[in-house]
Amino acid sequence: MSHIKRRIVTILSDEQMDDDQKVAVLRQLEADSLSKERSATEGMTPVDGDDGEDLKSIEQALRKLGQQPVTAGAASL
Repeated sequence: MSHIKRRIVTILSDEQMDDDQKVAVLRQLEADSLSKERSATEGMTPVDGDDGEDLKSIEQALRKLGQQPVTAGAASL
C-alpha cells in the first residue's frame, strides 16, 4: 500500500476530524497529486508508477464523503 493510500485510510478513519476537515485534507492531497502529474508532463520530475493510482484513491475517498473530484486533468491547473 502506498504512502498516500495509508494516509487516506488514516484520514477516513479519524474520529477526531469532521467530514469538512477530512475533505480539506483530501483536497490538498488531490491538488498535490495533480501538481505532481502536471510537473511530470512538463519534464520537471519523473513519473512515479503509483501517481495515477494515488489520485484514483483520493477521488474515491472524496466520493465516500459526498464530494466530487476535480474534473479537469493535471494539464489544466
